[in-house]
Amino acid sequence: MTTPAPFPPHPPRWPLVGHLPRLRGEGMLSLLEDSWRKLGDVFSVDVGMHAVVVAHPDGIKRILAGNAKNYVKGSTYDGVRRVIGNGVLALEGDAWKARRTLMNPAFHRAALGKLTEAMAQTGQLVFDGLLNRHGGPFTVDAHREMVKLTLDVVTVALFGRELLGAADISYESLGAALELVSEQGNGFVMPKWVPTPGNRKFHRTMAEVEGVIYRVIEAGRRRPPGDGTLLSMLIHSIDAETNRPLTDQELRDEVFTLFVAGHETTALTLTWLFTLLHGRDDVMKAMKEEVDRVLGGREPGFEDYPKLVYLRQVVDETLRLRGPVAMTARNVVADDEVLGVRVRAGDVVMPYFYGAHRHKDFWTDPERFDPGHFAPEKAQGRNPWSYLPFSAGQRQCIGNTFSLVETVVLLAQLITRFDVEVDPSVQDVKPVAMVTVRPDRPVMVKLTPRAARS
Repeated sequence: MTTPAPFPPHPPRWPLVGHLPRLRGEGMLSLLEDSWRKLGDVFSVDVGMHAVVVAHPDGIKRILAGNAKNYVKGSTYDGVRRVIGNGVLALEGDAWKARRTLMNPAFHRAALGKLTEAMAQTGQLVFDGLLNRHGGPFTVDAHREMVKLTLDVVTVALFGRELLGAADISYESLGAALELVSEQGNGFVMPKWVPTPGNRKFHRTMAEVEGVIYRVIEAGRRRPPGDGTLLSMLIHSIDAETNRPLTDQELRDEVFTLFVAGHETTALTLTWLFTLLHGRDDVMKAMKEEVDRVLGGREPGFEDYPKLVYLRQVVDETLRLRGPVAMTARNVVADDEVLGVRVRAGDVVMPYFYGAHRHKDFWTDPERFDPGHFAPEKAQGRNPWSYLPFSAGQRQCIGNTFSLVETVVLLAQLITRFDVEVDPSVQDVKPVAMVTVRPDRPVMVKLTPRAARS
């Protein structure tokens, strides 16, 4: 008889409540990092659900690609669906394939030229607006400013510039919406009709955000078809799964996902980049030299993206150390083995991207912020599953290239106009894992207009 594979080890836990008390004291990221370093690449935690955490690239590959049919976005995503709905992020099976096929053309390389032009035009307006409002040096809360900027970019690029007014929403409401996604995805929640403080917040936030979403959809319906925006494509296309146009609810779910989550990846990447730049004058100098040499003071276009090699390395290194998503989750359909460890049907598995991104078998000096990690000679031959800022496999984020181009373009525009000085307080900023990894406090950055532009 074959001896069954062992169950994964776990850190010490309390009866009944498992590791939930540690979440309150340390937070999810600290719990996972501490457990990974002590127990190895596969371990389990009990955080309102029994989760098997996998940090090794080979194990992550099995979950997301090698045996992906056994690991699905099942009940684990029910709480998330309560907020964002059943869009391309949460759909499964044939329905997901049909929706993904419908949306793919908007993110193909052929469409990126036009999208990049919209990104650059929006960045120019926002950054020049900052220059005009401030005659000299000024200090900003980087995350707040980057959220405003990237929300404008998403609105203009995917929905159309004329919808900027309809898409007006506060920074606080966007943050509250993301908190709801995280809260609803973490275990038991009371029925919506129970008047708890959490449910009152749920109804208040959803009413504001959905009001914006439906204004955007209604404004999109009033425009003639064929304007080239993703919104127009969604409104006027036929779903291959149902052979009919998308319903208002289906449109709401897709626009909600793009609107609320679509801006967040770039906003967080730029925000975390500022925290990593503290004390790194060498990186700042190299970025300025490349931007000045490639652009010469003009606005970037899609054709400049592959030329901004060092900026892309800086962005990739930021995503390695502070990717916007630290982990994902899947329900296990049938018993399986991952890296010699047993997982059972009904378990939850969590590919732990932050672990893979810091794995000593794949990264030299993995805790150090070093854009050279992504120099061509170092990246060549590296296990592709050791770097997963947008997940991987067939469920890789549909907007990954859009986000990378957007981040490089906006960073180039910022560096063209401003010298950046990071407040020393960023050393105390800690990552907090909600649905995305956000800073636990404001990230203060001083921007000084550059005296001369070539």
